[in-house]
Amino acid sequence: MVNLMSYRKVLFVFLIIGFSVILVYSLVRMEQSETQQTVGSRPIDLPYNWIGDITKKHIAEPSGITYHPTRKSLFIADDSGLVYEINPDGIHIQTNGVNELDLEGITVDPTTGLLYAAVEDDEAIIEIEPETLTIQREFRIIREFKGEPLLKKGGMGIEAIVFVPDTSHPEGGTFWIGNQSFSLKEKDEPSVVCEVVVPLRSSTAQKAQGTIINAYKMNFIDISGLAYDTRDGILIIISDTTNLFVEMNRQGTILRKYLLPGDEQEGVALDGLGYMYVAQENGEIIKLGDRRLR
Repeated sequence: MVNLMSYRKVLFVFLIIGFSVILVYSLVRMEQSETQQTVGSRPIDLPYNWIGDITKKHIAEPSGITYHPTRKSLFIADDSGLVYEINPDGIHIQTNGVNELDLEGITVDPTTGLLYAAVEDDEAIIEIEPETLTIQREFRIIREFKGEPLLKKGGMGIEAIVFVPDTSHPEGGTFWIGNQSFSLKEKDEPSVVCEVVVPLRSSTAQKAQGTIINAYKMNFIDISGLAYDTRDGILIIISDTTNLFVEMNRQGTILRKYLLPGDEQEGVALDGLGYMYVAQENGEIIKLGDRRLR
């Protein structure tokens, strides 16, 4: 009887110790997880080598920039409807006006080489032939997603665009657009990044519609530029007001946040050769050596 009682006491002590170990372990893991989340949400300095402003010809108000992998050049859109082509050293190649539209971003389909620009207020994407810089087609984006008006008429409008190629997609890939907002309040226009399908391959109509298929609300304001990092398969989002450079996967998860150098950053482009280009509203095109860890 005495041995049985002693056994029970020893068992009880071991159970208490085991429970305490599990409890302490769980608390430590929770604290580590919260610490990691806090660190992950806190922006750090962007690692780069400063090369500087490469602009050789004045650009009034750059609003977007993209690198053309076939032509090995940069295309820049500005608010007045002009599109510029320059080489990576800033030497001017050509300029043309695009119907005085308010262009707020520009991108390229690397398969066809065609350019696509976002038109603010109209919430439209226009297709531009790179040789002549003339409009070929127009796609109006349906403003709602699952019954919610994401691109509100009369709101701040589309401010950024990038094409993400996908050989398995019937349209050759999808567009991602950034809707500008200066508020994170629920009742206000959302700061959101949307994935949009446009009939690039399935239609030859000069005018057609684009449909939002995914939307991800951001926890920061003033989305001003988008790019796609082909090496890592991730999206790059920049914010002018908050000076942010954000990496996001295509499932909408924020991976990292960096502090972006410069001022009035309206567009960003990666050339796949280790360089990054930031278009600033003051007319400067800043070139940086990209030193992010891979």
